[in-house]
Amino acid sequence: MDFAYSDDHRQLAELARRVFRDHVGDDYHARQSGEVDGELWGILAETGLLGAGLSEASGGSGLGFIATCLVLKELGAVLAPLPLLPAAVAAMALDDAGHREAVAHFVAGRGWFGAAADPGLQLRGARVRGELKPVPFARGASQVVAVAGGKLVAIDLGQPGIELRDQRMTNGLPACTLAVAARARVVGDGDAANRFRQRLQVATAMLQLGVVEEALARTAAFTVERSQFGQPLARFQAVSQRAADGYIDIEALRATAESAMWRLHAGLDATLEAATALWWAAQAGHRVGHTAQHLHGGIGADVEYPIHRYFLWAKQLEFSQGGAAHSAGAMGDHLAAHAGSGGRK
Repeated sequence: MDFAYSDDHRQLAELARRVFRDHVGDDYHARQSGEVDGELWGILAETGLLGAGLSEASGGSGLGFIATCLVLKELGAVLAPLPLLPAAVAAMALDDAGHREAVAHFVAGRGWFGAAADPGLQLRGARVRGELKPVPFARGASQVVAVAGGKLVAIDLGQPGIELRDQRMTNGLPACTLAVAARARVVGDGDAANRFRQRLQVATAMLQLGVVEEALARTAAFTVERSQFGQPLARFQAVSQRAADGYIDIEALRATAESAMWRLHAGLDATLEAATALWWAAQAGHRVGHTAQHLHGGIGADVEYPIHRYFLWAKQLEFSQGGAAHSAGAMGDHLAAHAGSGGRK
């Protein structure tokens, strides 16, 4: 499969890579508390990376969902504490619904949105009730875009009836459990809710691709430089085979994630493709994360050495949208419901 990128998308990816790597090095994380890096968030706004996938009418670049995913992949390589994944996917949903002013504030770097696709909310009239958990970076978000009653809703977090209970995710980043009994705006029908859910799944897969790709690259460099018994570790067959298995997992994730990404960018349904990409995100996160730790030996367990952060991010993303078993179940349900049509509606 050839998912060749346009010149604009290639240049965008290179810009994102340069911005992230210029600002975030291994010593960066030692100085960070895990809270949102406001300075870097502002740089993303100034360079147009926040709004790369959003419409020009909302102040974005109009490069579509592919652009959002490419920026997320580069974020995954450096593990910066930014709410880009939920905020960008929520912003696309609001952009689709014509909420230009709110989206323009996000593009300018003035705040962010939360996003949640789990079925924890009930919608009755103009009010929602229920619990969402965990919602990454919910504290500080102006609103959360979520699925309720089969529709897409936006919930203002500044109104009465919202309770935020803080927690930390596996990778150390902030999240909240949201107890909601408040007003909500319906911003999309069932199709919009499905599209939102698929975008979250594929965006997660692309972020995971950046994480595991960098983890394996660092592991390869380590095993080439580190010697035992008079030769580099990379020359040992068991080491090279374990790394090769990781490479295969990463390429499977890349192929499925890019396929789903392209379909969503083109306005096509990607129910099956998104679930497949998310399954590979979980599998690759688990296997490559453990491979990186294992091949680093004892130093992989040293929290002053950076590779453990990739393991923690990989594990967080592995389960963030339900995990491999959930994705496999979704694929099975979809195929059973559309038997004889190749999984297509």
